[in-house]
Order: sequence, then C-alpha cells, then structure tokens
Amino acid sequence: MVIVLNRKITPEEFKQACKVYPDYIKTVIDIEKNLLAVGGEFHIDCEDVLIAKHGSKLENLYGGGYRVSTKEVEYMAMSNYKPALNKNTYEITDTNIRQKIFDLTKEYLEI
Repeated sequence: MVIVLNRKITPEEFKQACKVYPDYIKTVIDIEKNLLAVGGEFHIDCEDVLIAKHGSKLENLYGGGYRVSTKEVEYMAMSNYKPALNKNTYEITDTNIRQKIFDLTKEYLEI
C-alpha cells in the first residue's frame, strides 16, 4: 500500500508503510509539490501513484528510503536512473535535492 503525505505521518500509517519491509520504508518525493509517497514493494509503485493520482511529473520525482531503526535517510533507487531526463545514476548526487529530500523525509516520517 502506498501512502502519499503532505504532512507528518500518523502512527497507523507508519505501521502500514513498514508492512513490506519492517526496517525500511521505500520513499519517492515530488520536490516541486512537497509530496512524499511511502510504502510499496518498489519505488516505481510510489511513482505510479504520484503521477496518476497527484499529477506529479517524472522529472520532479526522486526515490530513496528511510531506515526505521537508525532513522537514516537514503538517496538511492533504481527508479532514479532516467537517461531520457539526463539522470544517469541510481544515487541522487545533487546536494540541493538531497537536502530537500532529507528535510521532507525527517519532517514527514519521524514520529
């Protein structure tokens, strides 16, 4: 189940987001709309929901993760590799985008 947030996650939503991987939450952030999609088995699941239900644009989506036990934000996802958009790595290397991802992930996911 993919949950889309524009606010802090509730404890019940947090449990749902951890169902597939108990210590890891897949995340995709729309850096223009400040939306965070969490949960699902694959990052592409989050991307699909953001595009189909929230009108997100692929070029604004960045995948990563949140390690529950350490509260660590991660910046790698296979879905980040989009050569047609000049995104040629799995890891997000742009420091400004990384900071935005860090800030939104911490704001929305830490309970």
